[in-house]
Amino acid sequence: RNGEHVKIAEFAASRLRGDTRIASFSVNGWDTHARQSNTLRRGADVLVDTILTLKAGLGPVWGKTAVLCMTEFGRTAHENGSAGTDHGTGGALLYAGGALRGGQVLGQWPGLGAGDLYDGRDLLPTRDVRAYAAWVMRGLMGLDTALLEQAVFPGLDMGPNPGIVL
Repeated sequence: RNGEHVKIAEFAASRLRGDTRIASFSVNGWDTHARQSNTLRRGADVLVDTILTLKAGLGPVWGKTAVLCMTEFGRTAHENGSAGTDHGTGGALLYAGGALRGGQVLGQWPGLGAGDLYDGRDLLPTRDVRAYAAWVMRGLMGLDTALLEQAVFPGLDMGPNPGIVL
């Protein structure tokens, strides 16, 4: 369990205790084209290790921290022939941190029925995942909505505030 992801999280925590305000890094292991149940379990374990390492390394700074775990694509709603799923459209974002309101599920559930799927195969996207990142940046850094929608995330419509920042 003490792999590269832990070293990266320790490094990020050491910088975030100082003057650094944003850290971004990738946690691999989520490509589940085959044997998805095994792959997801390993990926989830790595993600848990990473978040807990950040929390421990940040100490009191954790109370001012937002961790956003997001991806640029989702997975198909149904398994393929190798007990996995292929790249899809709708996805999810997981968040943690002492600066965020936890214990909730946000968004709209579009359903998994045949008529509910996007192109008959994917979870229907109901909101641009970048909007959550933008609202966190607005709440924690005070960035203007227009700046976020036009320069940081060009073309984004942030929509209503989801209220995740404390």
